[in-house]
Amino acid sequence: MSTAVLSAVSDGMKAAGLNYQFREWKGPLKYPYFVGDYQESEPQNEDGMQEVTFTLEGFTREGYQDLEAAKEKIERYFDPIAGRRTITPNGVVVIFYAYSLANIPTGDAELKKIQIILTIKEWKGN
Repeated sequence: MSTAVLSAVSDGMKAAGLNYQFREWKGPLKYPYFVGDYQESEPQNEDGMQEVTFTLEGFTREGYQDLEAAKEKIERYFDPIAGRRTITPNGVVVIFYAYSLANIPTGDAELKKIQIILTIKEWKGN
């Protein structure tokens, strides 16, 4: 996955009004906050499309409703059905789709966690 696609995820989270950093949170905590990471798969098609699973993990010490509100913002921005299409500065076409998973136990009674998956389809031209 290109750094331009990582920037597009970051820009989307910012546009949704959410605190986000890639891989790990650095600096003072601002709840709720999200960290993201990805897993690439081997291209299966000849059209140059690569599919990436991007995992957003959200945390708060407030109520679960904070995470549910954040999930709604993410789903509005990265629409689960229509997706969000963008073209990076280097000409890569990217479509993002969101879907969410259940709240996840953290082992800390005060810390709440949610996981949201973005499916990213990326096409690189020649």
